[in-house]
Amino acid sequence: MDFDFAFMFEASLAALHYLPITLLLGFLPLIFGSAIGLGIALIRHYKIPILAVFFKWFVTIFKAIPVVLILLVSYLVFSDVFDTMADSLALSISFSDIDRRWIAIFALTLYATSGLSEIFRGALASIPKGQTDAASSVGLTNLQVLRRVMIPQVIPLALPLVNNMLISLIKASSLVSMVSVVDILNGAVIEANVNYRYLEAYVAVSIIYWGVCASIEAVTAGYEKYAHRSRRRQFA
Repeated sequence: MDFDFAFMFEASLAALHYLPITLLLGFLPLIFGSAIGLGIALIRHYKIPILAVFFKWFVTIFKAIPVVLILLVSYLVFSDVFDTMADSLALSISFSDIDRRWIAIFALTLYATSGLSEIFRGALASIPKGQTDAASSVGLTNLQVLRRVMIPQVIPLALPLVNNMLISLIKASSLVSMVSVVDILNGAVIEANVNYRYLEAYVAVSIIYWGVCASIEAVTAGYEKYAHRSRRRQFA
């Protein structure tokens, strides 16, 4: 079977048209999931009654559910419940008016939150208890200890795994066609539907995914080197 490089280039251009959507579906769930996940990690780290147990089960459940199921269930729940809720609140909006990308972002945020909360919880647990005890002994409040001692250490510790989560979200975004959202993969497939050159389309998308993920890895590695040099200068 001959490989059509010209069509692979055409499929690449068609896919790149949807690259902003793929990046949106990667970065927004990461941002939302980091904020919520850090809160969950702190609740579980400090063992807040009732909430700690609730979020333990939340994380356990969503870690076990495949992303595709989270997407499909989120879509079905929104389609069944949204119109009823809008009518009860006297809102002049229906499910058909919703941008499907927000449903995908909601589902991917649930997926990211469970993983990120575990990442941050592990980073919090790795901070020696002596540091927090020393900070409390000089009169810092719990909030000040959290802001000045713990959070500045949690972020560098968690960064490599947060980077992996972002890459996972970028790859998971290829499933959003199930909720009527077009990303780079589905953009290339739509182009291939004309002449059935799916192999060329898949190769083109693979190269784009590789380029995006390699760029994320390079930026993260550069930041880690910069942070490492900064810490060395501080203690020099």
